[in-house]
Amino acid sequence: MVLLIAARIALPYVLRDAINKRLNAIPDYAGSVEQIDVGLWRGAYTIHRLVITKRSGEVKEPFFKADKVDFSIAWRELFHGRLVSDIEAVKPMLTFVEAVAADASQAGGSAQRWQDVIDDIFPITITYFRILDGEVRYIDQTAEPKVDVRIAHLAAVVTGLANRRSDAEGEFPSKITASGETIGSGKLRLTGQLEPLAEQPHFLLKFEVEGVSLPALNEFLRAYAGVDVSKGTFSAYVEASARDGRFQGYFKPFFAGLDFSEPPGATRPLGQKIWETVVRGLAWVFKNHPRNEVATKIPFAGEFKDVKIGVWQTVKNLVRHAFVEPLSKKLDSRASGEKLPTKSEAEDKTQKIREKSAPKPEK
Repeated sequence: MVLLIAARIALPYVLRDAINKRLNAIPDYAGSVEQIDVGLWRGAYTIHRLVITKRSGEVKEPFFKADKVDFSIAWRELFHGRLVSDIEAVKPMLTFVEAVAADASQAGGSAQRWQDVIDDIFPITITYFRILDGEVRYIDQTAEPKVDVRIAHLAAVVTGLANRRSDAEGEFPSKITASGETIGSGKLRLTGQLEPLAEQPHFLLKFEVEGVSLPALNEFLRAYAGVDVSKGTFSAYVEASARDGRFQGYFKPFFAGLDFSEPPGATRPLGQKIWETVVRGLAWVFKNHPRNEVATKIPFAGEFKDVKIGVWQTVKNLVRHAFVEPLSKKLDSRASGEKLPTKSEAEDKTQKIREKSAPKPEK
């Protein structure tokens, strides 16, 4: 009995040392956990204050950190004869960095690397994953000005990760829902269905972001678009599906109340002023004036190594929104109650986009 009590007391420390050793064996990265709690009665343990950093030391922000990560056996699945696990992460933060020195950039490497780490830490197949108050951050130190954008207050649930396709579960045995807040107080929502064990990506995803204040994104806009916005909001709607190595979907952006006026006392380079004048003029021409917004619908399709964008369809949609009929400010499938096209329809759409995008022969 004394030995059992001693073993129980020592177990969290033994686990902590073993996990820290495994985290420090990750190529190019180093990790540590501060404390571990063990719940034998529920087949679980909880990691407190997990931190993973890039070894180069040039990037100050950790690649990943979390206040708490809970690993537990999914007892509900034992009744179905399966031993699988749940993971819950509290206040996780993932930071990607584009550094001046390429080898110092913080992109995380392959997904398989991190899957191997998780398998070693808790070697039971994951079926349920939950994120509470998470954050994803992107920093570009090579841009001018430097870019720092993030999605905060991220909440997400993924179910059925260990499920295979069956008649009872339908085409997509796994579901995902997520929500968060972008810089500029935009509201983000993601819903999706997927077949996690498919040999090739098989999913149906719907994404919405609404009400992003564009002035809050000025560093991003100056760095990548060469413009500075004094007023305006941005919303976007995306749907995508994939099967058998092919994918298709659309991206529908909306810009409302755009104003490129220079704030009092501010000075901008001549080149930027000229470019903003051009952008302002184009925005005015293609604006739907009654709704005071610019919008279009950009279709895309192809194989995962060969993306095709419907350029002419994008231009037609831009003109149509401005002068004929405004685009609906919502997901198209929500408006029609229909799913995205089937595989054969996707292949036809890909071919049409390819034909429209190809240069025409000279006469």
